[in-house]
Amino acid sequence: MVKSVRKLIAIVAVAVVCLVPRLSAQEYVGGLLTENTVFSPSLNPYIVIEPLIVPEGITLTIEPGTHVFFMIRTSLKAEGGTIIARGQAALPVLFDAQTDKKWDGINFTFSKTVIDNNGNYVSGSILEYASVNQTTTALVLGDSAKLYTEYLSITNGDYGVYLQTGAELHLLNSTIDQCSYGMYVKNSGYNVVDNCMVSNCDIGIFFPSNNISRHNRITNNNLSYNTNIALFMSMGQSSLQYNIIRGNTVSYNNIGLHIGNGGTSDIGFNLIESNVVQNNDIGIKLSQDADTLRANLIEMNVTGLLLTKASSNHVINNLIQNNTAWGLTLTDGSDGNLISTNGLYNNTSGIRVTHKDFKYSIDNTFSYNSLYGNQNEAFLFEAGPQQPLVSNSITGSRDTNVFVNHFDDDILATGNWWGTNDTTAIDSLIFDSHDNDFYGEVIYKPMLDDPDPESPISKPRNVVKRLIGTKVKVDWINNTEADLAGYRVYFGNQAGNGFSGFVDAGADTSYVFENLSLFDPIAVTAYDDDADGYTDQPEGHESAYSPALAGPYAGADTSVCQGVAYTAVYATSLGDQTLIWTTSGDGIFDNPEMLNTTYTPGEVDNATGSVVLNISLFTSGLVISDEIELDINGEPYAFAGNDTTVNQHDAYSTDSAIAGNFNLVNWISQGDGVFTTPDAVHTLYQPGIEDIAAGAVQLILSLQSDCGNLNDTMLLVIIPSYSINGRIHRDGNPVSDGVIVAIKAGAAGAKAVSTVTTMPDGSFRFINLATGHYYLFALNEPSSYPDYLPTYYAGSYSWQNAYLLPLETDVFDVDIDLLKTGDQLPPGVGSISGFFSYLGKAGDDDSIYSKPWFTGGFFEGDGINGLPAANHVVLLMNPDFSRIFGWTLTASDGSFHFNQLPFGNYRLWGEKAGYTNSLSPLITLSPANSGIEGIQLTVNQKAIEITLQETGAALENVVLFPNPARDKVWLNPLITDPLEQFEIKFFTTDGRLVKVSTMQSSITGGCCESDISGLKAGFYMVVISTASGRKLTARLTVVR
Repeated sequence: MVKSVRKLIAIVAVAVVCLVPRLSAQEYVGGLLTENTVFSPSLNPYIVIEPLIVPEGITLTIEPGTHVFFMIRTSLKAEGGTIIARGQAALPVLFDAQTDKKWDGINFTFSKTVIDNNGNYVSGSILEYASVNQTTTALVLGDSAKLYTEYLSITNGDYGVYLQTGAELHLLNSTIDQCSYGMYVKNSGYNVVDNCMVSNCDIGIFFPSNNISRHNRITNNNLSYNTNIALFMSMGQSSLQYNIIRGNTVSYNNIGLHIGNGGTSDIGFNLIESNVVQNNDIGIKLSQDADTLRANLIEMNVTGLLLTKASSNHVINNLIQNNTAWGLTLTDGSDGNLISTNGLYNNTSGIRVTHKDFKYSIDNTFSYNSLYGNQNEAFLFEAGPQQPLVSNSITGSRDTNVFVNHFDDDILATGNWWGTNDTTAIDSLIFDSHDNDFYGEVIYKPMLDDPDPESPISKPRNVVKRLIGTKVKVDWINNTEADLAGYRVYFGNQAGNGFSGFVDAGADTSYVFENLSLFDPIAVTAYDDDADGYTDQPEGHESAYSPALAGPYAGADTSVCQGVAYTAVYATSLGDQTLIWTTSGDGIFDNPEMLNTTYTPGEVDNATGSVVLNISLFTSGLVISDEIELDINGEPYAFAGNDTTVNQHDAYSTDSAIAGNFNLVNWISQGDGVFTTPDAVHTLYQPGIEDIAAGAVQLILSLQSDCGNLNDTMLLVIIPSYSINGRIHRDGNPVSDGVIVAIKAGAAGAKAVSTVTTMPDGSFRFINLATGHYYLFALNEPSSYPDYLPTYYAGSYSWQNAYLLPLETDVFDVDIDLLKTGDQLPPGVGSISGFFSYLGKAGDDDSIYSKPWFTGGFFEGDGINGLPAANHVVLLMNPDFSRIFGWTLTASDGSFHFNQLPFGNYRLWGEKAGYTNSLSPLITLSPANSGIEGIQLTVNQKAIEITLQETGAALENVVLFPNPARDKVWLNPLITDPLEQFEIKFFTTDGRLVKVSTMQSSITGGCCESDISGLKAGFYMVVISTASGRKLTARLTVVR
């Protein structure tokens, strides 16, 4: 029973009747319950005229359909007792104000509810299918109270829910509407708010400053239409921690999620995950440290994500798109954040890193993000320094100022994908010190060749739907990501952000719908190998939707004969679209604005043989077009190729044949040889026995076409070819893995035509060498057998004294004994090195020399400017050329070296069949000059020129540029003191002085222009000498 109420009945009866407008039967209650009590709808309404208290040990049960009305300053309090108010969906329990004055809600202190490990109600207090309206505070929990509520409706309160002092609330499937604070959580943890609607409040859910609230779970709720903030965790000083905010829809608020308020060292460890944040002024404002924002969809806000005074956070796998200002902003000292694997698409601007009151945001890491379609900047840096940007995909909607550095620190942005490998285009995308020297440089090389697979997959580009007959074909440009798994094509009326259905197109870049119209909405997404069908878009495993724009269809490629007009009978388009036909040629449309127009090819079209007809329309700010290639078939033309020769064992390639305007092609032989593919213009022909015996065969190229047939004939002369067989010996022992070069002599000079390697028994065999005269040049591995010289057949180190072998039949028993060097030199500390190169262009046989002949030591990368002469023999000889001390083969860059030489005088000899040597300068090694470098052996016409660098005092860190040069050269950096005179001398490779420039330094940072327009193309040695005695020798290539 209820104490004190009945004592007051006589006093308040008149007042109650006057104040209460309700006309049904009334039960007045209030005060302390002394026994278990049941409120039944049969006594509706219950009118509470003073606080109704349920003490410990007492249970108040309120049955479905019961109405309880409260006078001003009254409330329902569970002070250790139990309140069980379990309505039904059709018969909810109603708690409301008796008058137009607010009452003080339902309060729980020390009241306990038992909830199992799965979050299910077991026993104790519960509010279910209940409505609490017009209160100062609808629901208050304090002093460690624990409550389970489900299907609770709270409206028109100053506070919807107020949690404090260790309280714990499980609020499920409920609504809170039209409150100043939807929920106020202070010093309360382990609360569960799931699948609730909090709307039309000033602040939806509020965690005030300086309170301890940890391990709360706010999941799957709709937090929308709140005047200020949907969810606000204020300054916690590391006490608002380990909370999970997951799966909520947050829309149409001033600020959606406001996490933290800029406190000092406010470590959160909160998880904000898989939320949909839309149509807010600021989607998410993060002002706390060490939180994780993951897999959120942040779209159609003004500002998508704002980090201010926020440090050490992880912002990963979020989809930030279609925001009308910046997608992501870091400001006011937001430092050390990890921004990774996010997609920022189609925002007005992408990412901005800036400052407030000179509190710069620094040391942030941007990696594996994908930015495209943002109208202005993808990145804008107004603060720094930052950590290196790596593995991002950075593109934009414009060609300039996509990546902008407006700060004085350099930005290291190597290893990113810029949508292209064209460095000129990338330079245009970047704004940095090269555009305004007030700012730092953006260092972007080397860059990625394709998007990094770890970054969010990009949406398909150029998605167009076309009507082809009665079907709708959708096609798009293929994505370039290495982890691309396929595409999904969505269709049907959009519901929210989705479509009514989709089909998986796999790896195809087109899909045909049988039963859709061109007016139906269609969009395409790309997905990667990690897509699992769950939150793939925010996680970056499925791209954003790429809507298909309706475009015209020009028809299938086709052909006409010359003199016949073409009518576009199969072209289609939306009926109200304005379109235009254009041509790549000179023909004329009857009406270029008519869909099914007629085109008459012009003279240029007929001469070209084809023309591209393009139909275009302008829609959604884009030009969408389709084209048809119209082949104009004239008379067929055929060229079988010039008469030519081939060795008898070689196949002949018809690559020089030309044919056009045909339907069928066929090669015919007048002999007994065989074509590999006779129905192709370019094929191979293997001469037969009769062809070889006859010495020639006629080959006929035969064409058939709608405009006539045509044949053309060429004569293939078959040259006899033979083999050369022999052995290489070294002191009578066979040379295995030796190399023999076959060099054919002719009117134009000697030319290497083939190389073979000896077998273990020293034998070698050339097959299919054309008849003629040959030098045979044998070598063993120089580092293993340096004492045995390269030797011509028969027994000479120089080609002038070699035997010129006639080849008119197969040759056997060609024995080559490798010559030995002269007396061995004692070891020393001297060295001679340099480079062997071609002047102008490499020889016709360069392909023979440019491949490795022996294993190891061939490929070098620090060679000379110009064309290196690889695998060329350099002999080290005494001054009168009577003794050979050693030899070497040049590496791939033309370099050679002789080491451990004693002091003394030497000369060099470059050995190549058919080429003469100029006199080598005398090379002197001494204690004062123990190493001679930069010796240049140059193949010039049919001569080998040998030149030495001049020596002098060192002039370091100087570059002669450009090199190669055409008209002028400069020196950089400044090589002399101001006003110091210096001299530049230009020598030809044979040592002739051809130009001298004397000038005086006058500026810093580079100087010394020299006009070389009078020099012929070729190699020159350039000697720069200063008045102070410093000297530099450089090698210059002049081109014309």
